[in-house]
Amino acid sequence: MSKKFRMFSGPNGSGKSTLIQEVKKNYNVGFFINADEIEVKVNKFKFLDISEFTNKSINQNNWNSFLASLNTNDIRIKEEFPEIIISDKFLICKKGINSYQAAIMAEFFRNILLENEKTFSFETVMSHPSKVDFLKKAKQAGFSTYLYFICTQDPKINIQRIINRVVKGGHDVDQQKTVQRYYRSLELLYDAFMISDRAFVIDSSNRNRDVIVEKNKNIITIHNQNIPEWIAKYLLNKLDY
Repeated sequence: MSKKFRMFSGPNGSGKSTLIQEVKKNYNVGFFINADEIEVKVNKFKFLDISEFTNKSINQNNWNSFLASLNTNDIRIKEEFPEIIISDKFLICKKGINSYQAAIMAEFFRNILLENEKTFSFETVMSHPSKVDFLKKAKQAGFSTYLYFICTQDPKINIQRIINRVVKGGHDVDQQKTVQRYYRSLELLYDAFMISDRAFVIDSSNRNRDVIVEKNKNIITIHNQNIPEWIAKYLLNKLDY
């Protein structure tokens, strides 16, 4: 069985987490990396069980080398990173972390998994070109690449869903950031779609999570002729459909 890399992407509040649970029912997603979950676990327990993120043995040097390799202009490391100790299959962080630092830790595990022969997945807003670059790296490393991109017709829908999520105890996202990330994510859809071996573009405006466009290697299938405006503008028009 070939090793697979699945990237679940789309703006905040689009329904990625729900989609992932649906896919997990029928397919092996392997090790799953989610920066939000990492942030919650580290802040609650002050450690991570490394076996939840990789079956590869890692040590302190792996972490130190990775951290040193980051670009000093990276906005995520504008603050000093809390001390990380890797000992006896645990990653220990006695201080709390923010979302940027959680994203760095997620990137660390993704890079470790890239060296494995095991299927893995991760969730991302995909608002930065580095996520598309990672798709390229996974493909070059011999993984079959799967893109699941889910979005709504209007960022106002996403904002309201985030508000509803917070009421139920879920995590919040700044409304301005939600809107900015919404459009940045859509601008990267075409590139991610073209790189992926398999791709599923899903509209969740009405919560039905309808697959509108599917790609299998070079074959593109449109499953619904009622094309949402965002799919037409940011994908199909660029494909000359």
